[in-house]
Amino acid sequence: TYRSAEHSQALLSGLVSLRDSSILFDVVLVVEDKPIEAHRILLAASCDYFRGMFAGGLREMEQEEVHIHGISYNAMCKILNFIYTSELELSVNSVQETLAAACQLQIPEVIKFCCDFLMSWVDEENILDVYRLADHYDLRHLSEQLDSYILKNFTAFSRTQVYRQLPLQKVYSLLSSNRLEVNYEFEVYDGALFYHYSPEELETDQVSLMEPLKLLETVRFPLMEPQILQRLHDKLSPCPLKDTVADALMYHKNECLQPMLQSAQTQLRSEFQCVVGFGGMHSTPSIVLSDQAKYLNPLLGEWRHFTAALAPRMSNQGIAVLNNFVYLIGGDNNVSGFRAESRCWRYDPRHNRWFQIQSLQQEHADLSVCVVDNYIYAVAGRDYHEDLREVERYDPKTNTWEYVTPLKKEVYAHAGAALDGKMYITCGRRGEDYLKELQCYDPRTDRWDVLADGPVRRAWHGMAALLGKLYVIGGSNNDSGYRRDVHQVACYKPSTDQWTNVCPLPAGHGEPGIAVLDNRIYVLGG
Repeated sequence: TYRSAEHSQALLSGLVSLRDSSILFDVVLVVEDKPIEAHRILLAASCDYFRGMFAGGLREMEQEEVHIHGISYNAMCKILNFIYTSELELSVNSVQETLAAACQLQIPEVIKFCCDFLMSWVDEENILDVYRLADHYDLRHLSEQLDSYILKNFTAFSRTQVYRQLPLQKVYSLLSSNRLEVNYEFEVYDGALFYHYSPEELETDQVSLMEPLKLLETVRFPLMEPQILQRLHDKLSPCPLKDTVADALMYHKNECLQPMLQSAQTQLRSEFQCVVGFGGMHSTPSIVLSDQAKYLNPLLGEWRHFTAALAPRMSNQGIAVLNNFVYLIGGDNNVSGFRAESRCWRYDPRHNRWFQIQSLQQEHADLSVCVVDNYIYAVAGRDYHEDLREVERYDPKTNTWEYVTPLKKEVYAHAGAALDGKMYITCGRRGEDYLKELQCYDPRTDRWDVLADGPVRRAWHGMAALLGKLYVIGGSNNDSGYRRDVHQVACYKPSTDQWTNVCPLPAGHGEPGIAVLDNRIYVLGG
């Protein structure tokens, strides 16, 4: 089948020629008592308004002259020019009447262009007028764009008079948003007060906080630094706000239990999700343990460093995410000699801080770690004296580890993932042997079951759960008589207890990091 790339443009050019030559006109639009000649079929093809008028059985089907009300002559000319040429010229003076016409004629593309044009001119002097336009024509997308403008420029905008003219409910919604861009939560506190008081009144402390201000409900006090909270607490007389600040201070004092104290008040003001890599080992120029952390921005496709004080230096550790805290579990410190670790840490992205939690009951290196039902499981591994089969479970409510049913046999260098409330462990090593075993733990029965073997033996690999399936990725084995990378990626479906092979890795990855984000599996390093 031949498909022309030029045909549609040529057809449009032909219609413009007919218009310019006044050929085959079959309808006159009368706008503000001024006639505009046009082609009925093109108007009907261009938008629902004219389609209903000329092809929907209305009396206009038979009329040679059609009167259009509620639209200016200028705006109608611009709309018709767009219909014939696909080009639209706007100015500050013409955008409002063109938008009104596009809304009446139901031409979404023109409506969008008008809204984008308005946004390019928005500032604090005209934003209220544009909000009124959005409300009048029920342009939800334009209203959301205006909200985004304020959210992005909140700190400066909150100090203007216009900010105080916004409806209270609108400001409440903006201050509650996770997309509010501020450097510190204290700026939200100031913004809540600026709605009722001028910056000068705040600076001279002419503020009464004895009665609760509704906007202060939007301030996430636990996200403030303890020192700032303490100063604010000491400054306040007894009132509901002082009690709220006291609760936030208590949140900071109970650092150990913070994962179980999460609420809307402790949620980061961000909708950004990313892949983060922690620690590991540099192999050149010499073996060095890393305390660095990097995050991948999936939109930009690039890695960036970030630093946090007192970051642990570990490798071969287990890693888990629970309630938006990152946990590093066990691992080793093999710079000089082999030494397994029992120590564990927790990273808080809210305050960019590390906290050492209760250590494992025994040392685990080359282990796997999974999260099931708000518990963290550390499964088997080795301590460099013997292989392990013990399984420990961490309860963040009590900051304690306890043993649960162990594996039937020892294993290390395996991988694990959680799916539908169960934990799955694949492959690994036992002594010098590479394995292809699959085992499943059900926390409701505290029991391990042996499932179908995987298609290939491997160890030091990764595992991920995605869309109801388990993927086993990378690693190595000695099937060829020496250790070599496994490129094969195996997929397991629990509902059928069957394995299939999927697209192999383009390159080898031994001991990789694995992450899932936006229905994609990321394989990091190794």
